[in-house]
Amino acid sequence: MKNYVNVFLIAVFLLVLTGCGTTAKFVYPAQMSSLVQFDSSHVTNKKLAVLPFDDYRSDDNNCMFPMYLIPLMPFGWGTYERPDAASMFLSLVSYDITPTEDLAKATAVSIRHSNLFKDVFFTMGGEKDNADLVLRGRIKIMKYHGKMFSYGLSVCGPILWIFGAPAGMSENRLTLELTLSDKKGKVLWDWSMDREEWIVQWLYSRMGHDCKIFTNIYQSGMNDALSSLARKMREHPELFK
Repeated sequence: MKNYVNVFLIAVFLLVLTGCGTTAKFVYPAQMSSLVQFDSSHVTNKKLAVLPFDDYRSDDNNCMFPMYLIPLMPFGWGTYERPDAASMFLSLVSYDITPTEDLAKATAVSIRHSNLFKDVFFTMGGEKDNADLVLRGRIKIMKYHGKMFSYGLSVCGPILWIFGAPAGMSENRLTLELTLSDKKGKVLWDWSMDREEWIVQWLYSRMGHDCKIFTNIYQSGMNDALSSLARKMREHPELFK
């Protein structure tokens, strides 16, 4: 019987260390039907180019998840200023995203769906001259913080997960700025967001969702941004003729 228990503990231990062998990818939007969309009366004939965003994030990634192995330590944790460069989360091995491009492409998707412009496209810069307006972004924070609960039981802590105790929690924070300019560089509209959300994760629920919140945060943030932009276009239509 003791041998079976030891094998079980080793299996649980390896499961935790490998983050279930799961990788995740930034997918946008979470639901197309949830993106804001305006009627045709808001459409301008201008074409909008979205450029890759500038990255102003810190490069400090701090992985302390193995601390959960210390007896009496209630949890291990990880704080990543660049989750795209991290290799251990609560339930993931890695998170596949290139923020400067993927967030810019997500922005183009939201704006195109909004019907505010005749055409919206992402470009690395080569097609910028084909657009009437240019949107740029500055990523200031894209942060992951997570905890793995061991309840002070070291490697035996995950046994409690099997009986329904929370395995841990994950928090995502995203801070960035958007700027819309004409060809001469005149700023027509700007917007900033600073949002964070967190979830509790169980062995049977939300595992693999460590960084999924980034999509939800940005989707709701872009809905707010486009509502602001639509208001600016209504109040100052001469800027967008």
